[in-house]
Amino acid sequence: MIRQNRRAAGRRLPASAAALLLVLCGLSAVATASVHQPGTAVTLAVSPAAVGYVGPGFVGLSFEKDRLGAGVFDPGNAALVGLFRMLGPSVLRVGGNLVDIVGWKAGGPGGSEREVAPPDVVRLGGFLRATGWTVLYGINLKTNTAANAAAEARFVARTLGRSLLAFEIGNEPDQYRTQRQYEQEFEAYATAIRAAVPDARFDGPGTFTPDWLDSFAARGRRDGLDMLAMHAYIGQNAASIPRLLMSGSSSPRFAAIETALQRARSAGGIRSWRLTETNSFLRGGAPGVSDVQAAALWALDLMHGVAAHGGDGVNFHGGTSVQFPLTYTPIAFSGSRPTGVRAVYYAGLLWTLAGTGPLRRASIVGGQLVSAWGIGDRLIVNNKNPWPVTVTAHLTVPAGRVGEYLLTAGSLASRDITLASSAVSADGRFTPAPQRLAATGGTVAFTLPAGSAALIVPDRGRA
Repeated sequence: MIRQNRRAAGRRLPASAAALLLVLCGLSAVATASVHQPGTAVTLAVSPAAVGYVGPGFVGLSFEKDRLGAGVFDPGNAALVGLFRMLGPSVLRVGGNLVDIVGWKAGGPGGSEREVAPPDVVRLGGFLRATGWTVLYGINLKTNTAANAAAEARFVARTLGRSLLAFEIGNEPDQYRTQRQYEQEFEAYATAIRAAVPDARFDGPGTFTPDWLDSFAARGRRDGLDMLAMHAYIGQNAASIPRLLMSGSSSPRFAAIETALQRARSAGGIRSWRLTETNSFLRGGAPGVSDVQAAALWALDLMHGVAAHGGDGVNFHGGTSVQFPLTYTPIAFSGSRPTGVRAVYYAGLLWTLAGTGPLRRASIVGGQLVSAWGIGDRLIVNNKNPWPVTVTAHLTVPAGRVGEYLLTAGSLASRDITLASSAVSADGRFTPAPQRLAATGGTVAFTLPAGSAALIVPDRGRA
């Protein structure tokens, strides 16, 4: 979980963003009532040229580390295993604020939210094998020693095996260390861990601002840095649906973070970069904003921005926390058991259904609040308007029919979300029924309802 970014306070919005905010504020009635407007005509064409690549494991999840002792990640938790499988195989990140509070106790019995012990890691290993996921495993920096960190890392590596993707050291160290202090401590911890686990890999620095990236990438590569990582949220104050919707892939803040990660990764020769902790608004999000249809549309735009800047994926933070309610969580819980899914989960599921492949730009004519992009030969169209749009889409492949997976709800402020006419149940049941649409060659026309998104999948066997 990240804290308030003081540097961002008081910044003025660029003129284009401010103008968009005014438009969205003018449309904010959609949050509470239906808005009747004539449909807007939109024409889009997907470019055959690739501008990136969407690989497996793009849609990940992030949880506080104390959830290990709380028993959340248990192979016997069949409902949670099912919900993870629908998004995966992917990447689980275990860290958050509590990674620097919850310590490792080698002789502990496990099952305590106040510490992590060997039985908790064994249970995590079973959960990862049951889901096919890998883990970014956080290790305490703030209240720990390098020797104790190495002891934990040794047990984790032996227990998790190939399910361990990387270690991360500390959480948002820019909140309690200077850059030089953190780089020195990272080197000391990484050296100790690699003495215990010779092939250990790391992600980092896991900060809120990109200032540390270039130096950290240059120094960290020799210490086993495999993945650059940052955390990103919209902010803390003035949470609203209009502000949420203007903070997706076109947001200057997110674009600046993504550009900095892309540049530092390339300059430092690091294998990949990832937003290892992200979601909408700080301190758990806002009810009626972070858990409604608008958040699903925002999350789609955010993921597109990450992919367009060469990122390997995102980890949406969630679960439960002893600090404050996590309204934005993709999966809702009662104790250690899931009770349902929320808006961001639906966005992740639609993205997962789009599969892997080259990321392609889509040129758009008409519809200011419409975004679109291609993944392989599939198309995602995101309509953030409070009225429907009629879309004529030119795909990259010929097709006589396409499948439409519609992500929709009663309004942008609705929690009653469906994807391809199906909700996702708390026990992981999902029975999609995509609409079949006629196409002519590579062109398909359809109407996209107000505040909804669609995944268009060509049936290449019926051109």
